Amino acid sequence: MLKIRLSRVGKSHTPIYRLVVAEKSRAVKRENIEILGLYNPGNKEDRFQVKKDRVLYWISMGAQPSDTARNLLCDFDVLPKKDKIKVVHGKATKKKVKEEAPATKPEVAESAAEESVQDPAPQPEADGPMAQEVAEEPAEEISQPEAEVEAEKSE
Repeated sequence: MLKIRLSRVGKSHTPIYRLVVAEKSRAVKRENIEILGLYNPGNKEDRFQVKKDRVLYWISMGAQPSDTARNLLCDFDVLPKKDKIKVVHGKATKKKVKEEAPATKPEVAESAAEESVQDPAPQPEADGPMAQEVAEEPAEEISQPEAEVEAEKSE
């Protein structure tokens, strides 16, 4: 699979990147199929030089641009702006949440106190199938002797 990606060249502390087409499994600085352009982030005037027709040709041939390369191509109007994707580098930072708990705690305590005054303590009820069987058995035992008494009376 072919990739359109950036390959770093230039001195230390002055990065310059080449936009290249290369096999995905090949190392970034090894053989490239074609050099498509140059990206110099330090230069304000001529920051991005690209062969637009060659980029579009390789994309039509099935080459996939890397996320960063795709965003650069979108920024410099080689690809449509709608194709730009959000790239997050590094770990996501957690935002600190300001707690307003001291202001809300008294309100919660007051509402809990009002509920306890209004509602008496609920009666404990057994839940589940075993509790239903236990509740039904005493009723059956009571009803069986009554049925026997009535049967004896009728005889």
